Amino acid sequence: MYASRERGVAAVEFALIVPLLLAVLFGVVEGGTRYTQQNQVTHWAYLTARDLSIDPTKSATTVVNGLKGSDTASYTVSVSPSTLCTSSANNQVTITITSPRTSPSGLFGNYTIKGKAIARCEA
Repeated sequence: MYASRERGVAAVEFALIVPLLLAVLFGVVEGGTRYTQQNQVTHWAYLTARDLSIDPTKSATTVVNGLKGSDTASYTVSVSPSTLCTSSANNQVTITITSPRTSPSGLFGNYTIKGKAIARCEA
């Protein structure tokens, strides 16, 4: 008698839970991807600042291109100050890398990642 009234309950519960599970899954994938990209761009900035603090004659864009590997995302590199490591007052290199990205699923649109690093001049 009870079996006939409870028929289909599992299907209804499944239909209510699946959208929530999919939303959590998409959130984890999107958040993880953004975190990884942010970490990567900040790491590029750190390594570029470190290279330029040792050898200020290098080009920041060339250094970042060497670090990028197979990443095809576009980016903008800004170096501050414009004359690197020229005096005791000018003894830091600041690198900022900005990279526009698109969400992997396409559901969350475009966003910009910004990585910044400062290194003290060694030369």
